[in-house]
Amino acid sequence: MGKKDYELNDNLIRTWSTFVPEDAISEVAKTLRSKWINTGKKEKELREKASHKWGFPYCVAVNNGTAALRASLAVLGVGPGDEVVSTPFTFIATNTAILEQGAKPIFADIRYEDLNIDSKSIEKKITPKTKAIMVVHYGGNPCDMDEIREIGRKYSLPIIEDAAHAMGSKYKGEYIGAKGDIICFSLQVVKIINSGDGGLISTTNNEYYEKLKRIVWYGIDREEKGTNLLDPLPESFRGDTLGFKYNMNDIVATLACVGLDHYEEAAKKRRVIGERYREELAGLPKIKLMKYYDDRKPNYQIFPIHVENRINFAKFLLKHNIMVRINNRRNDIYPMFGKLQDDLPMTARADQDVVLLPMHADLTEEQVSYIVRKVKDSAR
Repeated sequence: MGKKDYELNDNLIRTWSTFVPEDAISEVAKTLRSKWINTGKKEKELREKASHKWGFPYCVAVNNGTAALRASLAVLGVGPGDEVVSTPFTFIATNTAILEQGAKPIFADIRYEDLNIDSKSIEKKITPKTKAIMVVHYGGNPCDMDEIREIGRKYSLPIIEDAAHAMGSKYKGEYIGAKGDIICFSLQVVKIINSGDGGLISTTNNEYYEKLKRIVWYGIDREEKGTNLLDPLPESFRGDTLGFKYNMNDIVATLACVGLDHYEEAAKKRRVIGERYREELAGLPKIKLMKYYDDRKPNYQIFPIHVENRINFAKFLLKHNIMVRINNRRNDIYPMFGKLQDDLPMTARADQDVVLLPMHADLTEEQVSYIVRKVKDSAR
């Protein structure tokens, strides 16, 4: 049996790493000593900071990105008998959230060149049972949102954007989350903003916002809680909405606030690495880079590439102390999603050749040079 991730040699250049600013330690200590570590002023501060920085009209904080997805589906009334058109090329959490609501993910194909859902395929998958559309901004490289939103308007379907990879990415000059129905972010440990685990939901719709605030904490709007004589619940609470326990506590929020304060530092590091990879690895035999677009700004949360003979490529790099990884498999290989589909040719192709190169703020310039050199060696 292989070693656990946390047991790997420190000399190994890892695919992922965490970004924890030095002042996070003292700030979290302050929160711990404050005697209020449940959802409180730091959670509110995080929502306000994120909204100000990225232009979120309304923002709700939750305890992880998967919770953000499920709460969003619940707010839209997605349930048993419903279908959600989604991408099969994503980490399973995108689609298990649909299953948890009793609904069925219907897989559209992706585009091989950027791994994002194909808007033309989405429209072919819509049926009278379709309740929503779910898209993923893969690797922080935004989807074709104009085309996808047009499909949503045409069929009166709301769109959930799984933006777990896309904090700080831009589409046509606007940050992801500044526009759209419901947008879900992850603050998981390897994301650019690391809160250990956490998530944010952005929406432009006030009705969705009011429902989201309640559904993430037992159907109760925490902001309406007061300090009356006896009853801790707000007078507005009627117990007519079944909610979850998805609220973010102030320990997590404090770590996220510090990460947000240092976001540009981590994002700039990734941008420099991503642009260097794109410049130095372009045109190599056996390797094909993702397609990036002039009207979009990726955050380089991950750096996927297509490579011939993925196993040999991984073995060669590991021999030289460089870890590469598969981020996800096509979801329809797992029985819980039904059966393997034969109408997803681009998904099938990508499932055989995509790997991630190391991408994180801990990488040194020397390590990046070494990675580039060894990837070039592998392509000879």
